[in-house]
Amino acid sequence: MMQVSVLGPVEVRDGAGTVAGGGDRQQAVLGVLVAAGGRVVSADRLADQVWNGAPPAKAASVLQVYVSRLRRLLEPDRPPRSPATALVSDAGGYALRLPDEAVDAWSFEREVRLAAELPPLQAVELLRTALGRWRGRPYEQFTDEAWARTEIARLREARSVAHERETTALLRLGRTADAVLAARALADAEPLRGEAWRLLALGLWASHRSADALDVLRAHHARLDEELGLHPEPALAALERAILEQRTEVLAEAIGPAATAVRPAQLPRAGAAFAGRADELAELERMLDESGEAPLAVIAGVGGVGKTTLALRWAHRHADRYADGHLYADLRGFGPEEAPANPSDVLFAFLAALGLPEHRVPPGLDERVALFRSVLAGRRMLLLLDNARDAAQVRPLLPGARGCAVVVTGRSGLAGLVVAEGAQLLRLDAFGADDAREYLRTRLGAAVVDAEPAAGDAVVARCGGLPLALAVVGARAARHPLAAVAEELAGEQGLDAFAMPGDESDPRSVFSWSYRHLSADEAELFRRLALHPGPYVTLDAATAVAGGDRRDTHRLLRQLSDAHLIIESRPGRFVYHDLLRAYAMELPGDQRETIDRLAWHHLYAAANAAKILYPFRPSRVAEPPPEMSAPVFTEREPALSWLDIEYDNVMALTSARPDLLGRFVWSLGQFQQDVRYHLDETIELTTRALAEAERDGDQWWIGYLHYMVGRAWLRLDRGAEAQPHLRRAIEVGRTTDDPGRLAHGLLAYAMSITPVNTVPTAEQAEAAFPYATEARAVYRRLPASVANVEEANTLGVIGWHHWYRPGGHEDALGLMREAVEVHTRWSNPYGEASARMELGRMLLLADEVDQAIAEFRQALEIYGERRALWIEPLVGLYQCHLRAGDSAAAVRVRDEALGLLEIAHYPDLDRITRILGSSAEPIPAASVERVNPPT
Repeated sequence: MMQVSVLGPVEVRDGAGTVAGGGDRQQAVLGVLVAAGGRVVSADRLADQVWNGAPPAKAASVLQVYVSRLRRLLEPDRPPRSPATALVSDAGGYALRLPDEAVDAWSFEREVRLAAELPPLQAVELLRTALGRWRGRPYEQFTDEAWARTEIARLREARSVAHERETTALLRLGRTADAVLAARALADAEPLRGEAWRLLALGLWASHRSADALDVLRAHHARLDEELGLHPEPALAALERAILEQRTEVLAEAIGPAATAVRPAQLPRAGAAFAGRADELAELERMLDESGEAPLAVIAGVGGVGKTTLALRWAHRHADRYADGHLYADLRGFGPEEAPANPSDVLFAFLAALGLPEHRVPPGLDERVALFRSVLAGRRMLLLLDNARDAAQVRPLLPGARGCAVVVTGRSGLAGLVVAEGAQLLRLDAFGADDAREYLRTRLGAAVVDAEPAAGDAVVARCGGLPLALAVVGARAARHPLAAVAEELAGEQGLDAFAMPGDESDPRSVFSWSYRHLSADEAELFRRLALHPGPYVTLDAATAVAGGDRRDTHRLLRQLSDAHLIIESRPGRFVYHDLLRAYAMELPGDQRETIDRLAWHHLYAAANAAKILYPFRPSRVAEPPPEMSAPVFTEREPALSWLDIEYDNVMALTSARPDLLGRFVWSLGQFQQDVRYHLDETIELTTRALAEAERDGDQWWIGYLHYMVGRAWLRLDRGAEAQPHLRRAIEVGRTTDDPGRLAHGLLAYAMSITPVNTVPTAEQAEAAFPYATEARAVYRRLPASVANVEEANTLGVIGWHHWYRPGGHEDALGLMREAVEVHTRWSNPYGEASARMELGRMLLLADEVDQAIAEFRQALEIYGERRALWIEPLVGLYQCHLRAGDSAAAVRVRDEALGLLEIAHYPDLDRITRILGSSAEPIPAASVERVNPPT
């Protein structure tokens, strides 16, 4: 249906926009007919008004043309020669026969009339719809035309009446802030209109601003006197007297008794010490701005992290957005009280705050919910529901209509609000170091904290960024020097440092309120996992501790995470806040069993990874019992990934069971020495294990551990430190007739003579040769699954001996190719890569540069994504490109290797830097470096 608009320019619109309405006189014809309100306008009168009292001689014919065009415009789909229904001819004139909805002015006037018969809430909505139809000045093109002036004045008066009725309805709804804004806008637009000033004074009086109400009435009086020499209307004078005498019955009669109720302003006082949280405040702002017209935000976090403080800070900052008031309730979800607040009781208090007498509040929860939502309908209010127990407690307290914002704080059980009610979730964590320090500065004064920075840092670290702990310490530091408080904190264990005698709001009490809501299984797991000495707990480790089903354990972990007693830092990894760990460790439980389970779990998993990485080695760790779970691997990459991820956890647990230290070395040693170069840690771990073995007198482990310590010193190219350990390993191997121990010791001793990562001299190769030859012979006494790979490891030292013999180059190269083939056949990729690099260096010395490059590139391909292992192949390629005179290629690989040195934990940094830092010129053959020794 076409729409005719006159509340602004006279236009005809369709669904797509404005339709051309012809020239001014054609539009004037339409405007006169609209002003007639559907009544017939004679042709003579129409012509007289359109031509301003001077119609042309052929006005009737021209008028017919205009009417014909307007008919086509208003009824574009009317068949030819069919009668018009929108603009009809009647009794020698014309009339519009359009429904009210088709003409904006007609719709406006009808809606204003209907609003007078409606309750206040519906009246406000309808009047706002009516006023929204205005697009400017009515009949905008014809404001100077005589026929339009009367109609324009009438419509403007109707508009003012609509504004007054809207303001009156807002007052009756108790929305006094909105009413004051509307009345002030009307008074500013029409400063001599008495009704606007009366409504403004009523709104201010209802808002408990009697002085302001008297001021606006007196200002209006003064203006009338100055501009017109008139006194105010009797109604305004009477209102002024009523305000002076505080006769509230006059206010009640004018706007209804509901409006005299107290506007709820229940927000508690916000604490003075507030720091940081800029990002969280901005996120809360975004949530409540972008969540539509019924925003719902949930702030969740551990007890003492500052959820209520943040919510109150935001609420007070934005309180003026919610003109109809603020409601607050402590839902007592977690506290010294056993029972949380009953939603029915909370609703009773809310309804009373909203002005409902007690007798009007129904007894049942459902009835109270319905009444509460009805009372809030059409209002703009803020609800702060603090310390909620769970979603079920919160749901009855949520408004049903738009316009109200709700902020909920709680520790757990609120995920249902996110899923079902579309709440926005803000997880609140402890302060970072900077925010924690700023909090102390805010609480104690910047001068106090800045004067003792070391003490401030110690306090921040001891509190773990928990605002509650910082507040407790801040109260103590207000009476004592900060350095003394920091020293006291350092001397007190666990949560004793934060105890507050006679106060139930210290960290220990606050944590206990969450703990007591846990099920028996959740509580047990919370206590046990806190004993893990590593940086985090995995789902696999938790399952081993719980001794149950992985799925059940995951469910328990999710419950603990939802309660914010542990934190899921990454999927499947869980951490404790330091103070929560301290609280959990205070609780009674079987600590020895838990530590044993954790130690065995990580040992079994590390051993399973080692079986995949070094399949040619016999295992020294038995299979786990059925009740003990541990990851099992079938491929190298998952095994290496597990060792990378869990390394810190495994190392933390090595002290838990001294009798297992040797097995931990067996499972971790080669990973530490060959893959990740944790050489200081492997020496420290193996030395501890060796001390245990010496006490027990276990010769096998004594020999093995001496070998592993010596091997680590070899990785550091410190053969002198390695040799005493290797001689001891050889001695144990001979004494116990253990071919494996003996051969390993002999080969490692040979390699201590030929410096690691350096081509040996002829003298060194000659001195090492007997040890390597004996090692090769002893290896042949082992089972083929072990002997073949280990024997291949001897071929590097033996090969260099042949290299220096007359005509021995081909023999040396043949031995290295044999080593490559054996490692490849027995699926020992790191051994293969090492042998290929050894072969590459020999080929480079033989001036077979292209073949040498191929070997180094093959080693790079074998190492794959293990970028720390790329350094030696890149050094080899760098030297090959220098020998070939390809400086550009040499610079490329040199830069890549230097980049890796910045991020890799590499043991021989000085040697690599010395080589790569040399000038881009061919180097003498004798300076070509060799790769890491075989395993």
